[in-house]
Amino acid sequence: MTSASDQPSRVSSRAPLLTAAGLAVGPVVALGFGRFAYALLLPPMQTALHWSYTQAGAMNTANGLGYLFGAVVAPLVMRRAGARAAFLASLLGTGVTLVLTALSGDLRWLLAMRFLTGLGGAVTFTSGGLLVAQVASAAPDRRAGAVLGLFYAGAGLGILLTGLGLPPLLAHTGADGWRAGWLGLGLVSLLGLGVAWTAARHTAARVQGSAALPVAQLRPLLRSLLAYACAGLGYVAYTTFSVSYLRSQGAGTPLVTLFWALLGLSGVLAPLVWSRLLSRRWGGRSMGLLMLLMGTGAALPVVSTAPWVAALSAVLFGLTALSVVASTTTLVRQSLPAAVWGAGVATYTVTFAAFQSLGPLLTGALADSGAGGLRLGLGASAALLLLGAGVAFSQRVVGDPG
Repeated sequence: MTSASDQPSRVSSRAPLLTAAGLAVGPVVALGFGRFAYALLLPPMQTALHWSYTQAGAMNTANGLGYLFGAVVAPLVMRRAGARAAFLASLLGTGVTLVLTALSGDLRWLLAMRFLTGLGGAVTFTSGGLLVAQVASAAPDRRAGAVLGLFYAGAGLGILLTGLGLPPLLAHTGADGWRAGWLGLGLVSLLGLGVAWTAARHTAARVQGSAALPVAQLRPLLRSLLAYACAGLGYVAYTTFSVSYLRSQGAGTPLVTLFWALLGLSGVLAPLVWSRLLSRRWGGRSMGLLMLLMGTGAALPVVSTAPWVAALSAVLFGLTALSVVASTTTLVRQSLPAAVWGAGVATYTVTFAAFQSLGPLLTGALADSGAGGLRLGLGASAALLLLGAGVAFSQRVVGDPG
C-alpha cells in the first residue's frame, strides 16, 4: 500500500509540469483575481462610490488582513483536513466571495468581502504552495525551479486575463460596471475549479510538510524574512494604485490595457526566464536580484509616465513579483526538512501578509495628504523594495538540513 507521503512522488513525477499548471488555477484566482484585479476595478469604484484614496487603500488593507488571518490558520487547516482539501475548499470559497462582492456598494459589505477573499486566497496559496513543493520534489532537479515557477506564474495569467477582459467590460457597462467585473471574476473562478480538481487528484490528500516549525530551524532564515517583509510592504502599493496613478496622469484605456496585459504576460513568462535561477542553491541572492529588478520597475512610473516607460515598468515588475514568492519556496525546500515545508511556506506567507496589509493604507494616506500624492506613495514603495533587495543579498546559504 502506498503511504500518503509516498503518493505524490509516484503520481506527480509522471507529469510534474502538467500538474503544476493545473494547480496554478489557485494563484490565478487567489492573487490574479482576488487581489490584483482590484487595481483595475478601483477607478470606477472610487468614482461611483465617492471614495478618498484612504478609503480605497482600506479595501486592500482589509484584503491583506484577511490574507494574514488565512495564512495563520492555513497550517491548522492543512493538518486537520489535508492540503488537497484545503486547497479546493478555499478555492471554492474565494470564487463565491468574488461573486458576492458585486451585490452591494456599502463600504462595510465590501470591506467584509475583501477580507474573506483575502482569507480564502491565503489558504489556497499556502496549501497550493505545499502541494507544488511536493510535486517539485518528485521532479528531476533540473525541472524543480520550472515546476515552482509555473505554479506561481498563475498569478501572472490572472493579471493577463483581467487586463484583457476588464477594461473593455468596464468601458461598456457604465457607472456600475465594477459590479459586472466582480461577478465575472467570480464566475470564471468557479469554472476553474474543474481544472484545479483534476490536477489536485494527482497529489496526495495528505502530504508531508504540515508539522510545526521549531524556531531554531527558522532563525538562520531571518534575513530573508526581513527582505520579504519589505517586499510585502513595497509591492502592494504598485499593484493597488499603479492604474489609478496612470489614469491621473492622463492615460487612456488603451495604455491601461497594454500596461496591465504586459504585467500579466510577463508574469506568465517569468518561469522561462528564472527557472535556472530558482533551481540554484544561492541563499538569498536569487531573491535579492529579483527584488532589485522589481524595485526598479516600481520606480520607473515615478520618473516618467511615457508609454514606453510604463510598458518597461510593467515588464520588469511582472517578470519578478511572483518569482520573488517562488524564491521563498525554493529557500524553504533547500533549507528545511520536508516535514516542516508547510509551516515554512506559511511563515513566509504570514510575514508577507502582515506587511502588505499596511501598504495600501499608508500609500492612500500619503496620496490624500497632498504632499506629492500618489507619486510620493509609489516612490516610497519602490525604495522599500530596493532596501529589501539589499537585505536579501545578505542572506547566507543555509546548510543542508539533512
